This record gives sequence, C-alpha cells and structure tokens, in this order.
Amino acid sequence: MSGLSPHYFIKWNRGYQPSRSEEEPAVRRAHQAVCYLASLDLDHAQIANNAGFSKSDVTRGHNLAKWPENLVVKHFALSALAVLLAQKYDRQLPPSLKVKPPVQAVSDV
Repeated sequence: MSGLSPHYFIKWNRGYQPSRSEEEPAVRRAHQAVCYLASLDLDHAQIANNAGFSKSDVTRGHNLAKWPENLVVKHFALSALAVLLAQKYDRQLPPSLKVKPPVQAVSDV
C-alpha cells in the first residue's frame, strides 16, 4: 500500500473530483472547515444546539482540528477525514470553507 497515492483514498461527495492542482487547496479548506466547526462546538456535543459536530464525530473532529494544517494535507488518512467531516457538516460552513465546486452561473446561449 505504500506505493499508492493518497489521491485515491479521498472520497469526494456529490460527483466532485478535484484535479491534482485543486486537491491540496481543497484539503486545506477542509481542515479549516473542521477547525471552524470545532470552534462552534465548545460544548463538545453536550447540548443539542445544531452547531458543531454530532456526538458520533465530536472526538474525531476536535482531535483533527488540533493537528497542524501542513500535516493534515500530507497524511492521506487525515486528509480523507477532514474532507469527510467538511462535506458531512457542509450546511454549517460559510461559502469560503465549503469543499465542493463553486456553483456556475447558467447562461442562455
């Protein structure tokens, strides 16, 4: 397994598969999104307030938010977890932290 690229271990939801040049910025956004969600979840999912992580993700989310961004980007398992959590909690994120392609305007031709 050591010869496999981490690119193949990240599952991108909603049909979005970034190019190699877009992947690192997308993972960085995903980690920033996890840090943002951790900042919303100061009670560690003790109160049902629709902010931050659920009880099933609170430990993983807060632990991942503590990791330095550069290490998350380089480690395929941490990258995959960051993307998974960012996509799972997409509704709580501001547009700048969403990990999916931007909405393109439709033009009449």
